[in-house]
Amino acid sequence: MISAPHTINQLKENGKIKLSEPFTKAIALYLNKYLGCYCIIKNVDTGVDANSDRDEEYKKELIKYVNKNNIRLVLDLHGAKETRDFDIELGTLNNLSADFSSIRELEEAFKENGISNVINNQNFKGGGITRNIYGKTNADVIQLEINRKFRDLNNIDKIEKLCLSLISFIDMYINK
Repeated sequence: MISAPHTINQLKENGKIKLSEPFTKAIALYLNKYLGCYCIIKNVDTGVDANSDRDEEYKKELIKYVNKNNIRLVLDLHGAKETRDFDIELGTLNNLSADFSSIRELEEAFKENGISNVINNQNFKGGGITRNIYGKTNADVIQLEINRKFRDLNNIDKIEKLCLSLISFIDMYINK
């Protein structure tokens, strides 16, 4: 299952606006259409960041859906600034929220498509979605922080590499 919680601008609890993370919605919908995998996208600002630890509707629905449909893996898509010193960061609560072999296979899928600067659990170890899926379901969950350069229409080749990597990994995961 693909999760994309930051597809719209959201009012934060401190009154400031959290800007959307461009193309996370498009990537989730593309994977949904191409692979037929489940996806959930936040389309309405509730005033609560779905990736916070606060109880809110997005996480409740995600958890309910994962449990009801016996989903084994959630890929939680997020966007990182282009100035970050990584292409992709995988957040897995320091390797607790996903099987080690799945983490390695995802890294390998990225490397096979020319995305080599993949780091783990440094800046983004996994947020409220990762913690809730890990604690309240039997699914593995990986938060993917995707550098802006892989979510930019001026770099369509990088978007393609990202999508091909995710398709390759999801196909492998489903068929193992």
